[in-house]
Amino acid sequence: MTRTSRPSFSGAKQRQSGAVLYVALIMLILLALIGIIAMQVAGLQERMSANYQAGNMAFQNAESAARLKENELEADVKAGRSPGTNVPPTDCNTPHNAQAWDEEDPYVRRLDLCFSWGALDMPADEAERTDQIYQVTAYQRDRALFPSSESVVDTVFIP
Repeated sequence: MTRTSRPSFSGAKQRQSGAVLYVALIMLILLALIGIIAMQVAGLQERMSANYQAGNMAFQNAESAARLKENELEADVKAGRSPGTNVPPTDCNTPHNAQAWDEEDPYVRRLDLCFSWGALDMPADEAERTDQIYQVTAYQRDRALFPSSESVVDTVFIP
């Protein structure tokens, strides 16, 4: 019977100090930190895009309300009706009360009669007037329940 000799690893075991284990643990920690930072960046970008969307939605809602009111004013002028305003047309001194915003109906003020040249062009038919100037101010939020953004659109409209 012959015995096969095996190489002895006892000397190699004594020379190993576990450096690969330390390097692997450090690499794992670095990868975990990079993953955590990437998740935080993604969460921040998601919040930023949600805020941008809410602000944009509020602006679009206010823009839509202002345009609808302008269309209503133009229809009234073309039909020969006196357009409805929030203050009498000759009241040029009453300031707008922003504390009493109404989301449903934009604030409308007639501006042309507040200037000295406003009464110069007085044709017989009101629909032919070219000097009517209206200030339309619309306030809206991004959504009805739990709004996070508000927007105001202030336009000067000449029908």
